[in-house]
Amino acid sequence: MSGVKIWWLRAKRDGLYQLNILRSVFDWTVIVYLFIPALILAGIAYKSWWFSMPSWLSPFPYELFFLVCFLFSWQGGIRTFMEEADQLALLQFPKIIYTIRYIGVIYSWGLLIGKWIVISLWLYPLLNHFPELDAVHFYLYVIFFLCLNVLLTTYKQIIYRYGLLKRILIHCIVFSLIAVLVYFTLFNSLNWLITIISFIFIIYAIWQVKIYQSQLGTFYADIEKEQRIKVKYISLFFAINPEVYMPKAKKQKKRSWVLWRTSTRIFQERTPENGVTELFIKAFLRDKSNIFSYLQLLSVTTVIIFAVPIWFKWMVFIAFYFFFSMWIGMLFQELVKQNPYLSMDYGKEDYMFRAKKKCENRFVYPALVVVFLVTCLSTTISIMFF
Repeated sequence: MSGVKIWWLRAKRDGLYQLNILRSVFDWTVIVYLFIPALILAGIAYKSWWFSMPSWLSPFPYELFFLVCFLFSWQGGIRTFMEEADQLALLQFPKIIYTIRYIGVIYSWGLLIGKWIVISLWLYPLLNHFPELDAVHFYLYVIFFLCLNVLLTTYKQIIYRYGLLKRILIHCIVFSLIAVLVYFTLFNSLNWLITIISFIFIIYAIWQVKIYQSQLGTFYADIEKEQRIKVKYISLFFAINPEVYMPKAKKQKKRSWVLWRTSTRIFQERTPENGVTELFIKAFLRDKSNIFSYLQLLSVTTVIIFAVPIWFKWMVFIAFYFFFSMWIGMLFQELVKQNPYLSMDYGKEDYMFRAKKKCENRFVYPALVVVFLVTCLSTTISIMFF
């Protein structure tokens, strides 16, 4: 069987999997009471944006909107469509593996092109409100961020061959350098400069693809990354419908390199309540994806609070409290379901309710304090300067 056919069968199977997930999440109540009204409101807001911008956005320059595109450029990854059984094929049929990887890169870049077409349609009304922004600059900016997004997808793939500390250091350096480059490009809008930088991004991304093809030593890391990307696009839908259970992506068992390497006790008093609480705290902090999601929710909420009007800031703060509490509760429930001894007592024993409340307090309230301070600061700045 050729690599093209294998890729097609896996892509088709993945599409059916995503479709089944959507069917299980979007029942008729969600579609009627949430999805359709959201589409109608979004359409009304987009239509009104063609004629007039919201008053709270009018003081900002158009470059600010494209700086948001810089954050979108870091989203997305390469779908490898690799499976654990492919390990033997690496030795016997390397050409098939190379074909699957190349098609995966083309497929992933095609998704990025579709994403930036949608973003360009969303930003297109800016041409009606900023006379200094012409159509040529607008399309050059969109192409620039598309090329940057393509480059970052290949960069994130090949950097997996390094250790965690080295990856963090490289991420910090790369993010800082690209941020400076984007800022310089936006506020020195020279057509020839934007075109040259975009071309360099594409050439460097193609060169990184060749490095990625020869990177066979990170096979299990690629499998883990593929599983995370596979469920990434549906995570939001499971947050909408918490009754649906989503298993976590399979990961290699690794020893914690910072926290509880010797698994010492957190609570000296050994009670069922403290035992479950300690289990959740260690499981949460040992999983990098949980910490990343925790920080991501904080950062996204902070950006939203600074961007919305004053009357809406405190609504976001209240909504954050309820959503964050629900998220921690879902993680607690997921951990309990994975343990056959604890799952029998969940919802029945009092110590389980007290442990869940303890876990929520230890993770929700620190984040709530940070968001509260940000909301107060943002409200003060809005009153003083706007």
